Amino acid sequence: RYTNATEVRWVQDEPANQGPWPHVALNLSGEFGGLPLLRVSRPESSTTSVGSHSRHVTEHNQLMDLAFS
Repeated sequence: RYTNATEVRWVQDEPANQGPWPHVALNLSGEFGGLPLLRVSRPESSTTSVGSHSRHVTEHNQLMDLAFS
């Protein structure tokens, strides 16, 4: 459907080692017709939350910029 696509981006708000990314990376990476699968997420973390609303907003805005750039 997207014949001009050059990559597939997996975007999630959770850190890279949480949420569905580990499953997707292991099990679905070859399912996109040879297109590279790129992750857009927060860095790996031992916690699910950054603990600061202002930091969360800053990171969220960075994620959205990466997702749509």
